[in-house]
Amino acid sequence: MKDSILRAAAILRAASMLRTAAMITLAVAAVGCAQVMPYERAKLAHPTMSAVDLVGPGVMHLRAIDEGATGGSAGAGSGCGCN
Repeated sequence: MKDSILRAAAILRAASMLRTAAMITLAVAAVGCAQVMPYERAKLAHPTMSAVDLVGPGVMHLRAIDEGATGGSAGAGSGCGCN
């Protein structure tokens, strides 16, 4: 009888902790959500995210690996990323 009472108390305690953890997770997730108006998106866009100014040997190497071939550059590549 005493064991069953202790087990029931442990189950209730675990359920309470699980419920508390779920509430905290939902609260943190709700705080992270925000509506961004279209005219505000330009302020949030970081210049390094644009692909227009990606010039350099590192980028050429990365694109060569992605495309699976190299052409006209000094490095050798195989496309699998193992060079």
